[in-house]
Amino acid sequence: MSKRNLFDEVFNRSISDFVGTDFVLNMPSVNIEENDDGYTIQLAAPGLTKDEFKIDIEKDRLFVSAEKEQAEEVTEGKYTRKEFNYSSFKRSFFLPKSIDREAIEANYENGVLSVVLPKKAEVVIEEKGRTIEIR
Repeated sequence: MSKRNLFDEVFNRSISDFVGTDFVLNMPSVNIEENDDGYTIQLAAPGLTKDEFKIDIEKDRLFVSAEKEQAEEVTEGKYTRKEFNYSSFKRSFFLPKSIDREAIEANYENGVLSVVLPKKAEVVIEEKGRTIEIR
């Protein structure tokens, strides 16, 4: 093999060839939706379990993180190969004062983590408005 071909072989591979296809290179995609009652944050994070997520609130921030570690051992004849894959991410979101922090809920289903951030009751009433009766 020529030096040029060896160079191409080593440096033209994708990072997934070296660390495995399950390695997370980017942050998960996020959708944030607002409705009358609050916000919903959806994170696309397939391949994880709900136990691998951690959701924390610190001051005016919501932190969503996950860690996954996999170890695989294959024995063929006299040789044993061990492969380790590790992936993690951490995202943070600003929490408006209108959010009811005690009512925040999360659900993980079909590879999507949904975090529901309900607005405080008085904020919902103000936003919906009302009609004043004239006496």
